[in-house]
Amino acid sequence: MANRGSYAKGIAKRAEILDVALEVFAVEGYRGTSLRKVASLCDLSLAGVMHYFDSKEDLLVQILRKRDERNEITGTTEEQTRRFIEVLTQDTAAPGLVALYVTMSAAATDPNHPAAAYFQERYARLLELAKTSYYREDKPQPSAEELEYFLAMTRISLATADGLQQQWLVDRTVDVTGTMQLLLKQIFDSMKTFSAGANHK
Repeated sequence: MANRGSYAKGIAKRAEILDVALEVFAVEGYRGTSLRKVASLCDLSLAGVMHYFDSKEDLLVQILRKRDERNEITGTTEEQTRRFIEVLTQDTAAPGLVALYVTMSAAATDPNHPAAAYFQERYARLLELAKTSYYREDKPQPSAEELEYFLAMTRISLATADGLQQQWLVDRTVDVTGTMQLLLKQIFDSMKTFSAGANHK
């Protein structure tokens, strides 16, 4: 029972650290003082914070996972699209997290970095979610060609969102939300045209 209680406390403390880190990093990003501030707010030493994670890199990736949990995107295609735009808009109020995301996406090119698995899982999840919602039960099952086209369009939208956020970090006048809305409209129009053509072959 004592071990079970200690385990539960450990889980709760880890969750607290991530909640606090999410707020700190949203404003400050990853700097030398950021983790020390998180530790202080959690009444821990820096070593105490790191006790709950495999490494500093693991902690940074877990912060992004926590952000994804808060920004969960579900529902119909229309609901997902609306939520996707909301999340992008919210991100402009949290430049530190955008910077962390961009930094970790670069680090993910190393297959041994914890960010590599995170980004692989993230893109796979979003692709599957988009596909499942778009091809509902009341919609004809797509041909292999149509599905390939849809997945390509979804990857383009995800890549554009990532790229726009990186541009925004360099130039805060970049209209991330407006540009993304324009692209998504063109993608949905393109999908309708492609599907209509595929179904008449």
